[in-house]
Amino acid sequence: MIALEHASAERGLLILSHGEELRIVAEARTGRDVVDVQMQDASVTPSDLPDSLLHYVIRTQESVILDDASTQNPFSQDEYVRQRRPRSVLCLPLVKQVNMVGILYLENSLAPRVFTAKRLAMLELLASQAAISLDHARLYADLGRLNAELTQENSDRRKAEEELRQKEISLREAQTELAHVSRVTTMGELAASIAHEVKQPLAGIVTNANASLRWLASELPNLKEAREAIGRIIRDGNRANDVVTRMRALFKKAYTAKERFDINDAIEEVAILTQREARRNQVALRIEPAADLPTVTGDRVQLQQVVMNLILNGIEAMSTIEDRERDLVIRTQRGEGDEVRVAVQDSGIGFDPRSAERMFDAFHTTKPGGLGMGLSISRSIVESHGGRLWAVPNDGPGATFQFTFHT
Repeated sequence: MIALEHASAERGLLILSHGEELRIVAEARTGRDVVDVQMQDASVTPSDLPDSLLHYVIRTQESVILDDASTQNPFSQDEYVRQRRPRSVLCLPLVKQVNMVGILYLENSLAPRVFTAKRLAMLELLASQAAISLDHARLYADLGRLNAELTQENSDRRKAEEELRQKEISLREAQTELAHVSRVTTMGELAASIAHEVKQPLAGIVTNANASLRWLASELPNLKEAREAIGRIIRDGNRANDVVTRMRALFKKAYTAKERFDINDAIEEVAILTQREARRNQVALRIEPAADLPTVTGDRVQLQQVVMNLILNGIEAMSTIEDRERDLVIRTQRGEGDEVRVAVQDSGIGFDPRSAERMFDAFHTTKPGGLGMGLSISRSIVESHGGRLWAVPNDGPGATFQFTFHT
């Protein structure tokens, strides 16, 4: 029901794995201001959803969105698609660690492009929580079954008690994991933060994919340009994957993947990714790198996340400015001892110095519809590298956000 409401779907199926078989355990449909949920236990048939799409998701464990299933797509010949003619389709695997425990299928037969990337991020979050909850429920069921067996089969007591102990350990781990996910993902914050971080590489992927189609569709296909665009798609896809991987590592409190790298080169890569957003908001973005900086040690992707977050915040802070130039400057310089400093200065609306520290609190935001996680996550990343992140008002308009870390 929650998934249908968040995704604006008309119909949804919850499919769970029972050994080697997939079975439909619930079907939901939207009516007049209500969502009707029917519990069931039925085999999955081609009349329930696109069979080819289902098997593709099972095989790859990847989410699939059909913006408009009525147009040509890899699943156009599926009998369900041809007969039912759904418009928007989403098929999402429910994965617990590396094991797929089920499938969430949603469709809308009236409108195309219902399932946006932002909604997908939210649904993936809900799916991860659902996978944990389902595993949690199964563990409870197993505990009940084992207790009944203990009562009836005294001869197998030792074996059953050991199995029960292992199940209890797994249950506690599942409870701990669920509590951790619930704590850091209240109101969908984690999903929205990840979506915010990967928005730029995803935009680059879409742009380059459209360009590739144009070059390949011309009377004389430009294979060189198409090949280069596909290379950029792979680059941006890997970048988005790295961001998600590092975000997961951060919230799982995993160790960072430290390496030596040139901080100026890393910032240049981020600036390229954000140029489109800067141009769209009429922001002049420039980099003033220090020439004498040593290479630094740290998680390159996580520190790039910090820089990207500060750049996007600076662009947003200038989006309503009309009486002056919108300038965003990124500077690097040597700090004290072995410190390196990165500063992002904007000419935006600035902030109240009395709230300088509150800006970095989780869930604190002054933006309409803001989520309040970006600066909190950025500070956590910097502090995990032994540095600090703070903000100061400019002498003139705007603000400067800067962070230091040791080489």
